[in-house]
Amino acid sequence: MKVSESEYNVNRMLDINSCHVNKEIDLKDNPQFLFNEYKRFFKAERFLEALEFFILSLGKGFPRAEFEMGHHCYYGSEQLGISKDYIKAFNYFSVAAAQGHATALYYQGLMYLKGIGVAMDLNQALLSLNIAANQNEKKALDILGKLYHFGYCEISLDHKKAESYYRVAVNRGYSPSMFHLSLLLESQHRFEEAYELMIQSANKGYMEAINYNISTYK
Repeated sequence: MKVSESEYNVNRMLDINSCHVNKEIDLKDNPQFLFNEYKRFFKAERFLEALEFFILSLGKGFPRAEFEMGHHCYYGSEQLGISKDYIKAFNYFSVAAAQGHATALYYQGLMYLKGIGVAMDLNQALLSLNIAANQNEKKALDILGKLYHFGYCEISLDHKKAESYYRVAVNRGYSPSMFHLSLLLESQHRFEEAYELMIQSANKGYMEAINYNISTYK
């Protein structure tokens, strides 16, 4: 059953007697506390309480909460009764992105790139993805590598750029980028380095690398 935000009285008094915090602090205005309570109740599978604390944590300048709601709207959350809604997801991601949240910037860029929940805009996509990449967001680095590796719409192939993005993600231990960089190097006949990266990716459990090894290096 979908739970509407409006069904909850967000001004309900919080029970602070069980909280090990200074009772003089107005907990209703402390988004970190509210978000932590949401996580605690969610882990305990007390989803109604989790949702109430979660809603209270929103709109208070705490980007982790905005990102989390964006993520729930993007994928849906059966536990919290939140249905997929890409427009809402984009809006929440954008609030978190405006506050510098790297993964929210990645999702914002991805949605601009594919026209999900917002009109497709390559310039805005690249802007968001590059800001995220500058914060070493691995998914943003990988997708930028893929854009220049394979090309996309008006984005031309640029294998030097692709390699540079992949390598930053590889240095951060990101197994998908190990796999993608391996394919790029293989296409350039740099087989020894390509094979080494493919093995590293497979050893980290990345299924595409595992399947590629099985089919290619029997």
